[in-house]
Amino acid sequence: MRGRSLADEVLKRLGDDRLNKIAGVLGVDDAAARKIVQESVTPIASALVEDAERNKTEATRVAGAINEAMPVAAPAGPRAGKAVLPLAGIKGGILALVIRRAAGPAARRIAKKTGLPAHVAITLAETLLPVIIAVLAKRLKARGAGKGVGAVDVGGAIATEASVPLRAPRGGLGGLVDRVTGILRR
Repeated sequence: MRGRSLADEVLKRLGDDRLNKIAGVLGVDDAAARKIVQESVTPIASALVEDAERNKTEATRVAGAINEAMPVAAPAGPRAGKAVLPLAGIKGGILALVIRRAAGPAARRIAKKTGLPAHVAITLAETLLPVIIAVLAKRLKARGAGKGVGAVDVGGAIATEASVPLRAPRGGLGGLVDRVTGILRR
């Protein structure tokens, strides 16, 4: 899993059927849709990192969404052998809230990077966000030996898994405010 990029993992999780549906929405063939999805993963991950770094409350929400999407161990007993699928249906909860909050910034980044119209970029972001969160949850669970991710380090963990650079620290008074805010978050 470490050798594969986040975009490759997302494409694998999407599968050919959902990629074909995305191609239909985008009005392109499957190869072009695959390229657009690959180009969209980094902007979406960046939007999640930015959301997690905004403040302590947002970091807690993003961490909660990732923890909510973490794969669940197969149940024992009479239900043994039946797979438990996270994200089978997003009806509410923290995951849905994070998707709604991150979709707009992610769509703006996708539109800027790929040249897609805004209404198509928002649809693509809303489609890919649950998949990206699920892949990140799987990777972070494997990295953390089965434990969830905490709010303090969720932005850095996403940035590491997605190979997204964190925002460079500012200098001067703004940098001092950022450092004090960081200390208060902990």
